Amino acid sequence: MLDQTLVWNADTSLRVTSLTARLRGLAEVGSSQDLRVSDLWGQDERLAVVIAAHHWALEGETLSIEAPINGVPYRFELQPLQDPAGAVTGVTGRAVELHDTAGPLGQNALSLAERTAGMGTWHEDLRTGTVSISSGLAALLGTPRTVPQLNIRAFDHPDDHRAIAATIAAAGGDAYVCDHRILCVGSRVRAVRERARTFYDERGVPIARVGTLIDISDLKEREAELEELALQDALTRLPNRASLQERLAATVARCERNDLRCAVLFIDLDQFKNTNDERGHQFGDAVLRSVADRLVRNVRASDLVARLSGDEFVVVIEDVFTEAAALDAARKLLRSLEETFVVDGSFVNLSASIGVALYPEGGTTVDELLRRADQEMYVVKHNGGRGVKLACHPSLPAPHLYGILEKV
Repeated sequence: MLDQTLVWNADTSLRVTSLTARLRGLAEVGSSQDLRVSDLWGQDERLAVVIAAHHWALEGETLSIEAPINGVPYRFELQPLQDPAGAVTGVTGRAVELHDTAGPLGQNALSLAERTAGMGTWHEDLRTGTVSISSGLAALLGTPRTVPQLNIRAFDHPDDHRAIAATIAAAGGDAYVCDHRILCVGSRVRAVRERARTFYDERGVPIARVGTLIDISDLKEREAELEELALQDALTRLPNRASLQERLAATVARCERNDLRCAVLFIDLDQFKNTNDERGHQFGDAVLRSVADRLVRNVRASDLVARLSGDEFVVVIEDVFTEAAALDAARKLLRSLEETFVVDGSFVNLSASIGVALYPEGGTTVDELLRRADQEMYVVKHNGGRGVKLACHPSLPAPHLYGILEKV
């Protein structure tokens, strides 16, 4: 049964190492003849699509494309061959005539397979400017396969034009890979991975460019979700320590650049361990989520609320022009936290210790600001909690050296 299929293996130089009897008969080659992949399919200029696909398979891609050979449409399925160490040693290929509906993969099934995979191929004749596309690519773009003067670049997202052009230019007319967005018919935006390769005649003149587009929208969405999760506290959905460091650095840079001030408030809940011990961690987690919500509701949209760990939160207040304004922001948050919480039908009363560091008086770097605010919070904590303390610059006169401690 195997000899009834068009199957072959090739090495990294695209020299054929084995093939089925049916393919040998179709190609009209002898058993002792030294063959290359190009010898199997005649001299059809559209063979460039197939050769390009073999090169992509050698780069580790598994792909399935449509290409007409001598007027007959074929489906090519290519996979890299690998040694036990995982190194690519060649390509294995299988071809099926698309109009051969008697087989397990008829034309409709094959076209559906390409559409389902969200991929397709295109071929541009550089001598005439003619572009043809596979049915899978037509489905992805939302356009008929037969469109006069089709321009594949016309589907590039306007915001990505410059990056795509730079990638193509950097390749110098040779092979390139580019992740970008396309604007499909109906204004549908999809993220794609484009691979393309240019082919030349015997004089070195470019005659054709072939490429594939693979829909990677779901992959990009998952990457974005993972990136967001990496910067998000799993319990409260607030920015986590890594996100705080990144965003506070940007705020400090903006303050330095524009001669502005910001305040960093380090908040630690008083006696929260007792709540966890008495009611359990599940209840304690619910309390922390309620605290996070209340903090967010009591700052501006431009301010940042982050959770470091346990019952520690940091709030970054932007555009704070005076020490009094920084203390007012801290007092407001402390009073909001002292309002009774209702968690799972139970009343919960909390208080907090808040340390405040003002840029640039309390520090000029992210680490300095967080450290000083943390230190001032512990001063409040050691004085019984339920208060705020502002860190002042060490160069200030002695009466202000330790800042302002307020019991609220």
